[in-house]
Amino acid sequence: MATVLKFVETFKDKTFAEVPFCEADIVVGSLFSYASFEKTKEYEKHSLSNHTCRASVFNKPKTLDKMSENYLNPKDFKKFLEPILSFRRYKNLQIGYIKNFFSEKRTMQFFTFTIFIKNYNVIFFRGTDISLLGREENFNMILEDRIPSQVAAKKYVKEISQLNTRPIIIAGHSKGGNLAYYSYFNSNQNVKDRIIAVYNFDGPSFFKDNYDYSEFNKKLFKFVPNDDVVGIVFERSNRYIPISTKKKGLNAHDLLTRTFSKKSQYKELERKKNLTLTSKTFQITLNIWLNRLTKIEIKELIDFIIGIATCNQMKDLFALKLDIIKERKVYLDNIANYDQDTKERLKQISRDLVKTFFSVLLHTKDYKCNGEKVE
Repeated sequence: MATVLKFVETFKDKTFAEVPFCEADIVVGSLFSYASFEKTKEYEKHSLSNHTCRASVFNKPKTLDKMSENYLNPKDFKKFLEPILSFRRYKNLQIGYIKNFFSEKRTMQFFTFTIFIKNYNVIFFRGTDISLLGREENFNMILEDRIPSQVAAKKYVKEISQLNTRPIIIAGHSKGGNLAYYSYFNSNQNVKDRIIAVYNFDGPSFFKDNYDYSEFNKKLFKFVPNDDVVGIVFERSNRYIPISTKKKGLNAHDLLTRTFSKKSQYKELERKKNLTLTSKTFQITLNIWLNRLTKIEIKELIDFIIGIATCNQMKDLFALKLDIIKERKVYLDNIANYDQDTKERLKQISRDLVKTFFSVLLHTKDYKCNGEKVE
């Protein structure tokens, strides 16, 4: 099964004039957004918040280590970065206008940058990083009409649109995919007209979604693993393209697990016809379950999850162990801090989720994507 590295290796010596910018290049850029540019000396040296530099500037051993350290699998990510920064196809790309905001006060984790090539400005939004703050911000998508990162994404697209008159492409993975969609839907018409494509790689949808998706598959593209558990969150329709991955479930969320079609010479993701039964059941279950909860119950549940995650002052996912058996004391100690009524509600909410899942699993064909019964 060919991953993005197969595409990179195949076309490493080809310029964009020889092999035009394609879907696989968008995946490369979305992965590239997880590189910790902001932690390098080169970032400051080249004033990359408002300027650009060649990608090859970062091709140094210590810099590569620094740029890879915040990825969930640093060693695998470094294997991806090394050729990207040295091969002819990418090394001379102009990258810059990096914006990085991390604020506990505002519950905000935001990173974006732009690649400038001859024919396009290509904007990439980073997904949720390994920080727990980033996870907490994701939960706020349920409670708030818009989160600070979404507002920042819209502002950034407008800023890039004012630099030149080139067509714009927007892309992002995970939360970055959500930001890509949000920035497009909420831009003014003049900016929208400049945007020729928006790529959402496994990004959750919107809890309150009233956007116009008539351009799906023309300008809007959302890809989810066929055994997905992330991109289908809040998704109440079939406006996504199932794709093949080397791994399943939550592990399939990693962009490095995506597989590419041999028929397209690895330029396109390998399509699948449908989601797996488990993934489809999960999509329907979440929609039914969340629709039953009040805003207070959702807030209590989020506070409980964040409370578990931040026990013992844990700051990132590497420190977090949520194995229910091995770490059951974490759950018990945390839930002991709640009054009896709250504890009973939390228990009932969790039981209801499990009960709903198995009920839907046995009768999936009886439900629409949004959780409503088929008439």
